[in-house]
Amino acid sequence: MAPIASSRARWIGRCLCIGLLAVAGCTHAIYDHLDTVAGWYLQSLVSLDSGQREELHDWLSETLAWHRRSELNRYAQFLRELSAQQAQPGNLARYERVETRFRGFLNDLATKTTPDAARLLLSLSQAQVNELFTNLAARTRERAQKHADAAEWRRDQIRDLTRQLKRWTGSVSAQQDSLIAATVERLEPTSATWSASQLAWRNAAQQSLTGSPSRDAAATTIQQLLEHPESQWTAEYVQLRKRNRERYLELVASLDASLSSEQRERLRAELLKLAQQLAKIAEDRT
Repeated sequence: MAPIASSRARWIGRCLCIGLLAVAGCTHAIYDHLDTVAGWYLQSLVSLDSGQREELHDWLSETLAWHRRSELNRYAQFLRELSAQQAQPGNLARYERVETRFRGFLNDLATKTTPDAARLLLSLSQAQVNELFTNLAARTRERAQKHADAAEWRRDQIRDLTRQLKRWTGSVSAQQDSLIAATVERLEPTSATWSASQLAWRNAAQQSLTGSPSRDAAATTIQQLLEHPESQWTAEYVQLRKRNRERYLELVASLDASLSSEQRERLRAELLKLAQQLAKIAEDRT
């Protein structure tokens, strides 16, 4: 079955990437305005002057055009291959390969957008930098507070996983409900360690923008931080993510093995439908 994963925006360089991939299969109206949506999000974090807003608009518009031209057909082909594989249940090795392909698409987008994101960051004044990191800290606190209650967090996980399974297969059986609940019970909340990792990243990024000995040094550091934010994660967070990832993959394989023939056919059809939507958007270049 399709990989169950949550997309986390990796800030300026990655927020556009995640958004593009997450809604690439939606209608033309949504896809064609992704650059505007991404721009609104970025400007909710920092107040830009007219020149910076123009630079941001040009960057996002060019990136969306590139994404339509270069990436959508890759996604469509991947989905067609995945649909064909669903004729029979998979195993952990298959879903590790699927996850690797998916992350590869995100990394390609990040590589494309990071240099321009870094240039925009380097154009910020000291006041803008302070505003930006104050707002980022507030977003981290909001998310941490939302997931602070472990019981509530687990309920949200069950709801989201069940919703995703139903979206692809059309129904959820009692056995599948039990598989999801058992996996979520084994998951380890990461809110505290995630917050610590976000703080480390913000500190490193802010230092690179305000304390680097030269613009070239700042550019090199900020690009590395945007493209590899995991370099600032705490060791505990890395280990928690690793263990939870293994549990999610085991769940995917178990759910796949539990699919009825009707669910499997619905899954294959949904994957092909999404592939067709992506290919259509790629063809209709304007």
